[in-house]
Amino acid sequence: MHKFTFILFLGIMAISSCQSIDDEILPAVGIYRAHVLGVAGPFDLIISTDHDDDVIIEALFDGDKYFTVNADLDIISDIKMEINIKNQQIAVGKYLSGTGFILNGTMNIRYTLDCDGKKINYKIVGTKIQ
Repeated sequence: MHKFTFILFLGIMAISSCQSIDDEILPAVGIYRAHVLGVAGPFDLIISTDHDDDVIIEALFDGDKYFTVNADLDIISDIKMEINIKNQQIAVGKYLSGTGFILNGTMNIRYTLDCDGKKINYKIVGTKIQ
């Protein structure tokens, strides 16, 4: 009886551990009409899934060229997700890090772009269109 209970418990754990968080972050995935405040816009910002609760964001972070960054999404509530972009190199001599949120189809990211040692703070805002 103990073996059966253990095997049943192990099977339930295996099934539930294979369930990905992807389903929960799908509302954030899509195309956003965005602006880098005071610099550029409007342009299309694209959020796509990577794995688990990670996403890939493609945008005009410097207002000129499209760059791709990896970000972590954390579910805060049914309608709000938190965005965390760890410091990462997006081009030679360019590093980006920041935080933000997605709330009811509206996205807001505050980030720092480090270009060859010169740090500039930016903010992207956008509305989901697809």
